[in-house]
Amino acid sequence: MEEKEFKNQFGELEIINDEKWGEFLSFCPNKLPPEIDFDKKLIFKLSEAESTLAKLSGVGLMLPNPDLLVKPYLRKEAVSSSRIEGTIISLDEYFQSEVRQNETKNIDSNEVLNYIESINYALKKLETDNIDIDLIKNMHKILMNNVRGKDKFPGEFRHVANWISLPTEGPQDAHFVPPNHEKIDSLISDMIEYMDRYDGVPVLIKCAFMHYQFETIHPFCDGNGRIGRALIILYLIKKNKMSKPLLYISGFFEKYKSEYTGLLAEANKLGKFNNWILFFLEAIKVQSEEALEKSVKLQKLKEDLRNKIQKQTQNTSLLDIVDYLFINPYITIKKVEKMLNTSYPTAKRFVDILIEFNILKQYGESKRDKMYKAVEILNIISY
Repeated sequence: MEEKEFKNQFGELEIINDEKWGEFLSFCPNKLPPEIDFDKKLIFKLSEAESTLAKLSGVGLMLPNPDLLVKPYLRKEAVSSSRIEGTIISLDEYFQSEVRQNETKNIDSNEVLNYIESINYALKKLETDNIDIDLIKNMHKILMNNVRGKDKFPGEFRHVANWISLPTEGPQDAHFVPPNHEKIDSLISDMIEYMDRYDGVPVLIKCAFMHYQFETIHPFCDGNGRIGRALIILYLIKKNKMSKPLLYISGFFEKYKSEYTGLLAEANKLGKFNNWILFFLEAIKVQSEEALEKSVKLQKLKEDLRNKIQKQTQNTSLLDIVDYLFINPYITIKKVEKMLNTSYPTAKRFVDILIEFNILKQYGESKRDKMYKAVEILNIISY
């Protein structure tokens, strides 16, 4: 991190003297909000993003059982957000790991599972509470439980220097060094106060500021990106911009990762936020449109599959299995047996019927503990 790169920066460069690493520069952001230019381009992009997000929120209110869509969407968000940080797992692979729940999960699937559990914990807390430091720390504790980074003070703000760089480099050669750990509590407190304050700035723009500020502060030793992206979902729900967590914004950030990280750095170094805001609003718009399209397709497919079953049989257990497949399109006979609390032969008969109805097909060539997938459902969710 070189001083000459920072021109009109949104914050201050500070010299840190560390016992281990010696002297190096760090960056401490100013209090929110920065100044931005509400030009025609930004206003138009804001209008687009708000409109599409409102439509998605409306779908969440209208669906008869929105949780059937919320759960796969959260998994999609968790996989994308984790992949940005280097976790190597696809959505298909994570779905399969959930079905094989009695087997040892690998560390990548556990990281995704922890992310989902941290968001679910926060969503429950936000029914009565606001986003605060305790909520953020508890989310982090859940996120880092028994995975990579479990030794990096889960649930605690860092009390050491941190930096963004190659693993072999120190802070003197880092791309970015966040503020001194002694300032984290006050910086996060100021960020939360800004999030809750009414100042006439549109919620989506405040949300973009919040994400920028959190990533710049980098309050934890590890897991900052995932917590920062989870806060986007939580903030939009708390501010009634989303009725359900149907937005998987990390998919856009993963697709355009270099632009995502570059624009956050540009805001730091040049104090210019319009490009970051425009990018963030585009992410909201594009991912809202995609989620809206998938929601409509999934709801129609669910109705079609249920109607197909009801025309040929009155067995409600088959309907329960179909509902489950919209949460996870992969299933085994043992999973059906446990889910319905029935015998293995009965569970196998149900799976055979769903194969006959072209709802399920066998996945892979395994002779034992065969896995099956609902291809139509998976194609909508995954792609």
